[in-house]
Amino acid sequence: MVFLYVTLAVSVGYLITALSLGAPIADSGLTPAFFPTLVGAMAIVFCSILIVQALRAKPEQDTAPSSDEGGSYTHLWVVAAIFLYIVAFKPLGYFLSSSLFVFALILLFSTLEKLVIKAAIAVAIVAVAYVMFQQLFGVRLPTLWG
Repeated sequence: MVFLYVTLAVSVGYLITALSLGAPIADSGLTPAFFPTLVGAMAIVFCSILIVQALRAKPEQDTAPSSDEGGSYTHLWVVAAIFLYIVAFKPLGYFLSSSLFVFALILLFSTLEKLVIKAAIAVAIVAVAYVMFQQLFGVRLPTLWG
């Protein structure tokens, strides 16, 4: 629960910072502030949903033993992956850093089977996001080749 509350607080701070960038929509269409504002708002919504679900499930969990009492550190690995992604984004470029990041997240939440398929899925997700940023938002992302 502490992790969810910290994530909610960070999401609120992120949204406030995103809103300080200016209006997300202007007369000419979407502005650079649109995507950060959308991400911040969605992070708050999803985090709030998780908190409500956790609060509702609390009485049930007290009576039944938890299957992951050994301590799952997935959330810490996700935070580490995000940190490494931020550090690697500019030097490695969008394609390589994002593909590695998405692949790492897929592996964190699944088994180590079918790695080639999972790598292909990660590359496809990154390619779709690139087209979306480039065509829809008009955002130029850094590349390894300049």
